[in-house]
Amino acid sequence: MNKLETTQRWLTSIIIRPGRLHEKIIAADKTYQLDNSKMIRASRRLSAEGKIHVYARGYVLRLMECMRADYPLLRNLMGEELFDTFAQAYLVQVPSHSASLFDLGENFPAFLKASQPPKTNSAEDGIMFDLPVELAQVERIRSEVTRSKGLEGMEDQLPEEDPLFYFLGTSSFRTSPCLRLLSLKFELTGFVKTVERGEAASTPAKKDNFLAISRKNYSVNMQELEAWQWHYLQELIITGDHYASAKKAAVESNSREEDIMADLLLWIPAALSCGYICTGAQRKDL
Repeated sequence: MNKLETTQRWLTSIIIRPGRLHEKIIAADKTYQLDNSKMIRASRRLSAEGKIHVYARGYVLRLMECMRADYPLLRNLMGEELFDTFAQAYLVQVPSHSASLFDLGENFPAFLKASQPPKTNSAEDGIMFDLPVELAQVERIRSEVTRSKGLEGMEDQLPEEDPLFYFLGTSSFRTSPCLRLLSLKFELTGFVKTVERGEAASTPAKKDNFLAISRKNYSVNMQELEAWQWHYLQELIITGDHYASAKKAAVESNSREEDIMADLLLWIPAALSCGYICTGAQRKDL
């Protein structure tokens, strides 16, 4: 670790460590074998400790701004005060050591889940605890999809040939590198769209559903899928085998394999259009 990295970690440890500022400075000095009086010079108006306090306060405020920007839908659901309470606790207990602010909120969904008290089987518990976690997962994954490698720059994936074209010869399918799949307990697509339109949204209904999030032409798509579609894509991510994925979808959705193959014939063009999949030939350079 070079001098700059050591200094950054020294400052970060002071900011995120719980306790009084003076105690935190002493602990950071001991951990990184530094002397705060040499690291931060006092001025006529402010002592070294006073300067650290100003910096730490400004730094925390900046981190909170990033958390609010990363999770606007969750903030809408929880309310400003409750969201800030959890976000501040997260910054203290799960500090990020990455130089990128994009990584700051990466573990927030897991933190929310780990922070839950023992649950009962009541519907109120599900809404209070499971819903915020799932919404945080959706928001984080959508952010990741916007930055992931996608299908932009590839040839048009919807040639005018009959859909049967895709199932002839050696044509194969691959999932987009930015495709993400979620199995959820709440219907969130309607809630997300309503809030993003700036309208008042009712609490999402509790219902097992499957979600696909991907990107096409720099536009993020988020749609609910039927069970067989979700299992087909999930298996295709793992194996890259169209026929094995169709068989898996049939088993998981308790359907006949021939029915799944027939449904795929109609659905594949839509999956291409949404950027969930591409042909193997098109993805050779990804």
